[in-house]
Amino acid sequence: MQSTSVTTGAQQASPSFEPTIVTFAVSDPEVLLALSEYQDGSARTNFLVTALKVGVLALKAARGTLDSDTLRREGDRVMEELGTRLNTWRSKFEERVTGSLTHYFDPQSGTFVDRVNRLVRDDGELASVVRRQVMDAQNTLSKVFEQFVGENSQLLRALDPEGDNHLLAALRQTLDGAVRAQNDAILGQFSLDNKNSALVRFLSELSAKHGDLNQALSRDMQAVVAEFSLDKEDSALSRLVARVESAQRSLTAELSLDNEDSALQRLHRMFQEHQNTMLRQQLELSNRLDTAIQTITARREEAAKSTRHGFEFEETLGDHLRAQVQTVGDIFEETGATTGLKPNCKIGDYVITIGPEKLATGARIVVEAKESASYDLARTLEEAAVARTNRRADICLFVHSTRTAPPSIPTFQRFGHDEPPRNSRRLVGLSQAATAVA
Repeated sequence: MQSTSVTTGAQQASPSFEPTIVTFAVSDPEVLLALSEYQDGSARTNFLVTALKVGVLALKAARGTLDSDTLRREGDRVMEELGTRLNTWRSKFEERVTGSLTHYFDPQSGTFVDRVNRLVRDDGELASVVRRQVMDAQNTLSKVFEQFVGENSQLLRALDPEGDNHLLAALRQTLDGAVRAQNDAILGQFSLDNKNSALVRFLSELSAKHGDLNQALSRDMQAVVAEFSLDKEDSALSRLVARVESAQRSLTAELSLDNEDSALQRLHRMFQEHQNTMLRQQLELSNRLDTAIQTITARREEAAKSTRHGFEFEETLGDHLRAQVQTVGDIFEETGATTGLKPNCKIGDYVITIGPEKLATGARIVVEAKESASYDLARTLEEAAVARTNRRADICLFVHSTRTAPPSIPTFQRFGHDEPPRNSRRLVGLSQAATAVA
């Protein structure tokens, strides 16, 4: 019998448990034979810890404990069997629905189509019913017309011109009397024998008006001629010419630059003042623009020398990603100012979580933006791995600025082949890290 002391070291212990010192006696020959192959010390201790772990796992398996792989395989098998049964039921359902629809709506032999054809064809039931109704209505209308306007109706007997038609005789007599009365009245208005006729009154008024016009023309002819004479200073024509000449002199004076009070001179002075004002405003604007450009240039140079320029690149990338992610319904988080799983570690600027109703629901993508020339490909991949762990992400997208990216950084490339979660197999890349230059 041999007494053995086993100490579980920090390398074998879980981070959440403290090491445990176990002391026990070993008497089994096979175990003692196996222990004799290792020297006393760390080698024998490591062998005992490994054997103890194998024994614990074997006991768990014997008690029926299932690991996550077994559950996942069984879940996949159940889902596959359920999908097979659902596909079988769907096929049978489609066959039944197709058969029913074919029985009723098939263009060649469907019962619905056959019934519709029997109804709408020329000698069908619908045509027969309509034809019978039309014939009944036609017979009824024929009887009504025959009764009221037929050959033997009272209306035709009253309107017969060859028979004893009292209606036509009365109409003819009334129309003849009205026409004769109208003819007599019209002719009476054009008769000179009737002193009150329209023709006599028209001639009287015409004679009176023509007589007044002749007298007015003969009496005022000289006055009219005098108004159109330039020899008379107060005539209408003389006054008109004087006004035209005065207006011409006034226009000439207003359009002359020799006259300081003319409209053209005032317009010229106004244009000069406006031009001077515009030149002064342009000079002031030019000075302000020069000052603003110098300020912007100084700020850009200062930002390029300091770390602020990298923050601007990170903010620009974040704004672009936020717009793209929110459009498709995913979740966007800004994590650059907060620590992750690692203590005092803020690596991982943004985290994108795939939204619901997608195959990759819940998958996380960490995005790291960098504008620094000191990051080569090896350092980029190291920090990408840290970002994944720090932000509990499945994929890390590392974006370099085109201003500082070294030649070893590709434009876009995937690195790593980690097995992703089952709900993230549709993600582009399916990789441990992806680098891009933007």
